[in-house]
Amino acid sequence: MQSDHVTNFLQNAKTITSDDRLDDVDTPFRILAGPGAGKTYWLVQHIKDVIDRSNRLGPSQRIACISYTRVAAGEIQEDLGSAAAHADVSTIHSFLYRNIVKPYLSWVQDEEGEPIVNYWSVDGHSPHKPIRGMVDRWISNVSQMPGIWAFDDEEGIVEYMRNLQWSWDPNDREWGLTSREYPPDGPFPSSESNLREYKKRCWRAGILDHEDVLYFAVRILDENPGLTRFFSARYPYVFVDEFQDTTPAQTEVLRKLAAAGSVTGVIGDIEQSIFEFAGADPEDLRHFEPTGQETYQIVSNRRSTEQIVDLLNHVRQQADQETYTGGKKAKEGPPPVVLVGPPETAREHVESETEEKVQTLVRNNDLVRRLAGTDLPGGGYDDSWAKLRNKNPYRTEWLEAVLESVREGQNQDRYGSAVQILYRGLRTQDGKLLSKVFTESKDRSLSREDRRRTAATLLPLLLGDVDRYQEMSGLEFYRSVRKKMLEILPNTPMVNPGGRYAELLEETSYEELYATARLRSGDGQVKTVHKSKGEEYPVVLVHRGSREGESDDTISHLLTPKEIGDQEERRVTYVGLSRAEDRLYICVEKLSENKEAQLEDLGLVVQRLDESPGHD
Repeated sequence: MQSDHVTNFLQNAKTITSDDRLDDVDTPFRILAGPGAGKTYWLVQHIKDVIDRSNRLGPSQRIACISYTRVAAGEIQEDLGSAAAHADVSTIHSFLYRNIVKPYLSWVQDEEGEPIVNYWSVDGHSPHKPIRGMVDRWISNVSQMPGIWAFDDEEGIVEYMRNLQWSWDPNDREWGLTSREYPPDGPFPSSESNLREYKKRCWRAGILDHEDVLYFAVRILDENPGLTRFFSARYPYVFVDEFQDTTPAQTEVLRKLAAAGSVTGVIGDIEQSIFEFAGADPEDLRHFEPTGQETYQIVSNRRSTEQIVDLLNHVRQQADQETYTGGKKAKEGPPPVVLVGPPETAREHVESETEEKVQTLVRNNDLVRRLAGTDLPGGGYDDSWAKLRNKNPYRTEWLEAVLESVREGQNQDRYGSAVQILYRGLRTQDGKLLSKVFTESKDRSLSREDRRRTAATLLPLLLGDVDRYQEMSGLEFYRSVRKKMLEILPNTPMVNPGGRYAELLEETSYEELYATARLRSGDGQVKTVHKSKGEEYPVVLVHRGSREGESDDTISHLLTPKEIGDQEERRVTYVGLSRAEDRLYICVEKLSENKEAQLEDLGLVVQRLDESPGHD
């Protein structure tokens, strides 16, 4: 049952459609919009409306539009057309880094008045990649235990450090530092003070990760109120999409800008909040209420058939959606189908039954590797990337950037993104290319403009040899890239790999590296539900699998969605189901006859892929 607070929250919302415009562009707004509601279209039209009608935009002022992913930001940028010249469209991390953290990082100082970050060496931000030597030296410094790698759980320790997470408490106005992963077995120096010491080591090396961007953005604005007012004047309008997935730190930045005078607009759907594990707080969508804010809801679903929307409404906890008709007959299709059997068999069944490409959505990366691995060279996924990264994270990061740019560059619409990926991959420290990747030389200096020029020159050279790469080993590909880089930077060659790193590259084909890199990036026909946010596909097969020690939750989410339980897990199921446009298939490996009858009562079709009824 919904709480009175939620009921009032929804009852007080004014219903609009994605074609409606707001009467006053200077009034803060909150839009509640479920899957397929056309919220991206609405947001693009609203930005254009602000540009046409606002008196607050001058030559040096812009509209800030924050989207959850780079892909979504790119789509909004493209849809804006010429209006994009008046908007700054990006992810929250890119926006804060570019406008606050990079320019003002030197303002964050220790008690002696010294900058706590080697800011002149900072060159961008990325997901944290623990460096074995740095982690080992840190542990030796804060613990009497022997070197970290004496433990058998090397992978667990690296994963623990990779998932360090800052958390902002808006009530106590304090920061906490923890890991999203449980600490490895055995003694481990994971107290918060020790973890902060590890962060300081990273900062002294000029290393910032995504989490640090949020931490420093809030600190800089908190400690410099005048800068907040300047920033608000620069961006008199700030709009945030997918607001249900923001963290308290991100919301704090938006609160500061609203208080300083920016007109804010947030769009989201609590039913699609599936990132609590990463610190997101869906309650922020309810509680973010700057003075004068108006709340609206878009109840239509333009994406899915009437049969799929009916199932989504059954699983949904909050206000139901309506199938968009546009004055015509509602979009109809076949009822959703529950397939009982192994997911590999289910994929084959759906592919044989439909003419469209089938997008398979699963709960975790292990399932991605299990299902997509059957399509890879050799018929299975291996851990080549993990081995390469553990041996040399710097060269591996550059190699990943090259592969990702090749993939993006083959799509003409993504060519600019491909160049940007190469630019970011050409990491520098103190203005010089990293010696871990490029040979020590006085000529390693590379300005930002030179990095952009190098990336733009390298990409067409890479794309010109795409067909030849298919027959290469990973080592041959690496040396091919090295040769191309020598044409561009003849005095700064890439390090010629040797030893175990060269052996690992030789053992792996280019084709395997390319294919598994696609899996890691969320590309391809099998991906996690989390990486499908904001996307839609004609035919979807959803398979959650079971969490460790537990049964598949899918059936309980379908039959008893209102029961109190792990609500985020129910929302993960909901988001997966809601990606389907025309045909929806749900795979479970076991199903009792009793629950089969209950599913059929809901209007679902149950098909067993073998003769055994099984039990759940």
